Amino acid sequence: MAAMQAYNTYRNSQVYDGMDPKELILMLYNEALRRLALAKEGIEENDSRKRGEHLGRAIAIVSELSACLDSKVEAEEINFLRGLYRAILLELPKVSMTNDVKTLDTAFGYITRLRDIWKKTVMGTAAAQPENQPGGTPRVSATVAA
Repeated sequence: MAAMQAYNTYRNSQVYDGMDPKELILMLYNEALRRLALAKEGIEENDSRKRGEHLGRAIAIVSELSACLDSKVEAEEINFLRGLYRAILLELPKVSMTNDVKTLDTAFGYITRLRDIWKKTVMGTAAAQPENQPGGTPRVSATVAA
């Protein structure tokens, strides 16, 4: 049984081998947004397991996005992006202790904006407008447009 599960995991991972790296980055942004939304649901439902699992996965995705940046490139835009990822990675772990949904909303807003910029400038597609709550704070929703 374990061998079959390992085989299925390996087979499913092969889907990404032939994908365009641009599409993979877009998938990472979308999955980070989905995980942040689920972490927020966990907080709202007082489900620490759900919050922790999805928060941890969102942190891992942002960490991977940060690691994808070429360390040899010192362009202003890349340095800004490094700093933004670093700030997100410093703040998100605190949510597991504070249950601060504002931090999740802020991270969600930044990642949504990055995804939209990626879609427009790199992918050449129109980006969806982020949903906003009164006061202009992005709202974390469970459904994220791909």
